[in-house]
Amino acid sequence: MEPEKSTDKAVTLWQSNVLTSARYELTKLEKNILYLAMREMQPTDSPSQLYYVSTVELRERTGEEIKYDRLRAITKKLLGRVLEADLPNGDLLQTHFFSSVQYIKGTGTLEISIDPKIRPFYGYLKTHFTTFQLDLAITLNSIYAKRFYEIFSMYKHLPNKVFRISLDKLKIQLGLTDKDTGKDKYPLYADVKRNVLKPAEEINTATDLAFTYREIKRGRKVVELEFTVVYTPKTTEIDYNEQETALFGRLVNDFSLRKDQAIAALRTLSPSEITKHLYQIKLQVNDGKVSNVGAYTAERLGVK
Repeated sequence: MEPEKSTDKAVTLWQSNVLTSARYELTKLEKNILYLAMREMQPTDSPSQLYYVSTVELRERTGEEIKYDRLRAITKKLLGRVLEADLPNGDLLQTHFFSSVQYIKGTGTLEISIDPKIRPFYGYLKTHFTTFQLDLAITLNSIYAKRFYEIFSMYKHLPNKVFRISLDKLKIQLGLTDKDTGKDKYPLYADVKRNVLKPAEEINTATDLAFTYREIKRGRKVVELEFTVVYTPKTTEIDYNEQETALFGRLVNDFSLRKDQAIAALRTLSPSEITKHLYQIKLQVNDGKVSNVGAYTAERLGVK
């Protein structure tokens, strides 16, 4: 299967199936911050690579006004979130999503560093990957809709889009049950159905995927769920002023362009063209072939 490409009408996020199937708990807003950071990530990024999230874009995409004190509390909590993932070699990985978050004064920008253990699982991958649309995922109102959208996206290109998962395993994956203590947020299936599965049905009307599920019982108890996924490619229109804002921050802060050079690049090239150039520039920098990042970037983008 040919990997999906980001276009001027949609931004595709990439992550390894290892992360799609990982066990963790995030809030809706924490997930949205992660989505915006994911847009820039590539598995070949250097350990010191930083990523930028615009709080203005976050507000415009979600319609949620987030004051500084609340955002500070959210990112502080996000730094403590633990992810558990089963690696292909059988090892268990326990890590955090972010290593640090720095607020750049006067810019409304978050500067984020990623844990090096998790970095290789994001970005353009050749095998065992999940892709989904940023503009669809970020607008989902339920954290469970977001998680299911990622899980279902893992199946969208498979011939057989039907899969089963035990209720116990699903609850651990979604962070509803603590694997170590056994503490269960929703011990009754009726609560899972009302608070998790029902809100996830937003996927059916708001994204390129739709799903149905069947309850598998042992006696009178639901022990397993069988999901059927339907994929309908969807052309989406988004306001690229938002993406241009994020790209401007990258060009100035990460690729050392002057502000006038960044503006010139955004006027002459499309966001997708700039993103492709930046990816190639990163590869050259990581290989030690570039001594002056700003000058090299300006030359590649055709700005003076």
